Amino acid sequence: MEARVKKGTPGKVWIAGAGSEEGLITVRALRAVREADAIVYDELMDHRVLSEAKDGCELIAAGKRKNDHTLEQREIEKLLVDLSRSGKRVVRLKGGDPTVFGRGAEEALRLEAEGIPYELIPGVSSCIAGPERMGIPVTHRGTASSFCVVTGHGDPKTAEAFDTLARFKGTILYMMGLSRADAIAEGLLGAGKDPETPVSILSCVYTNKERRIDGRLCELGALAGRAKAPAILVIGKAAGMDLRGGRGEERRPGQAEDAPLKDGKAVAGTKRPGSPGTVLVVGTRSFTERMAGALEEKGFSAVSFPCIGITPSGERIPESFRDYDWLVFTSANGVRVFLEEMDRRGMDLRSLSGLRIACIGRGTAGELQRAHLYADLIPDAFTSEALAGALAGAVRPGEKVLILRAEEANPVLTNRLKNEKILYDDCRIYSARYEEPEEAAGGRSFDPKEADYVVFASAGGVRAFLRENPYPGDAAPVCIGELTARELKKRTSRKALIAPECSVKGIVSALCEDSGVGIRESGSLS
Repeated sequence: MEARVKKGTPGKVWIAGAGSEEGLITVRALRAVREADAIVYDELMDHRVLSEAKDGCELIAAGKRKNDHTLEQREIEKLLVDLSRSGKRVVRLKGGDPTVFGRGAEEALRLEAEGIPYELIPGVSSCIAGPERMGIPVTHRGTASSFCVVTGHGDPKTAEAFDTLARFKGTILYMMGLSRADAIAEGLLGAGKDPETPVSILSCVYTNKERRIDGRLCELGALAGRAKAPAILVIGKAAGMDLRGGRGEERRPGQAEDAPLKDGKAVAGTKRPGSPGTVLVVGTRSFTERMAGALEEKGFSAVSFPCIGITPSGERIPESFRDYDWLVFTSANGVRVFLEEMDRRGMDLRSLSGLRIACIGRGTAGELQRAHLYADLIPDAFTSEALAGALAGAVRPGEKVLILRAEEANPVLTNRLKNEKILYDDCRIYSARYEEPEEAAGGRSFDPKEADYVVFASAGGVRAFLRENPYPGDAAPVCIGELTARELKKRTSRKALIAPECSVKGIVSALCEDSGVGIRESGSLS
């Protein structure tokens, strides 16, 4: 839906749904995120989507949970107006769909009144995606021919609503109704709803804490005590179905999902059903989100812990590249620091004319491609040793190499170049630092001791993380390379798994081999 635009109004606002998790955002919404100058985002969404924002994009948290509002609604609306009037392209990013209990229409009306151009971008609502994720089809031939979505924040004593819902034969979905489960059950039963009606509480869906708790309507209040918000209450015959994993079996009313018990209460685990393990991923935000996504494709429960920041030292980059024939990048972080420094100096791509570029892997080369630069050399194996060997065979006598990499970089590369008598300058353009993450798993709390594995992507990351945190319980360490493993060995006696290549794909391979998960052939994830 396009709004009417008043002449002379700068900027624009996209009110977009982020879907229920990173993989469910629409192509249109993702394009808006990538082009935005500012993103005003909600708490109840998958924060991994934010890693798609361009460098320099202003990220503004406007999260709202029950009784905990970062910004009030009127403040959010004013913020959207102010940002747009400053000439920015603004994305108002919400979990699920922006107008399904998302107050997106209120924000659109405010923008309309202020003459601000805007667009509504639909999203995959959790009212459908949540049940489907947990094996419940909201409609099913012979079971439910319709469904209705109800806010759990409404007045539970509205007898007319319960009278209507009690007669409804389809699937009833209560959003944000966990704290009022008792009142909802009482209202429906009082209006004549069958106490044996199947119900299911879907808690923290699309997180490492997701749980499904099944039972009957007469048990709904008691079941709610075992769940955590955010949750969806599903009421109706469809709630008795379970299509997870293609099993398709139906549970009888009152039969809850198997779960360990303590003092008569279910204990929420961290593994998803059938998961080979929970993996804590330590690193920069960009790396942890890519890594978590790749692991989840293999069935792991991945938890991003973006606690490593980058301190750039772009001023160390030479003012001119006339003395060099090659640029060498050993990480995507190095590429980003280099390009940001070029932008700061007002240099364009013509200043790189005549230079050849080498990258340690396809992930690093992919970061270059975002600036329309393409690597001339990528080794077959994504390791410092392989990069050094490839350069030794490609650099001609008399040519000079400029290496742009981290402060704590592996000496293997420069040692080989020195032995081959290749001229080079080793420019250390950034270092890793620890920064307190907002929360693990895209803004959701997680105890690192619950992890089965912990992934480290750099030696600097190991130092920074363990300087501020104890080692996470009995988690098996997984390191991206030998240098990272050597740094870890200084701080713990645990033997690390080492990726066969320095890439996301290499780490996935090491974890799959250790846990017995089959490795499906796919494109590079480096």
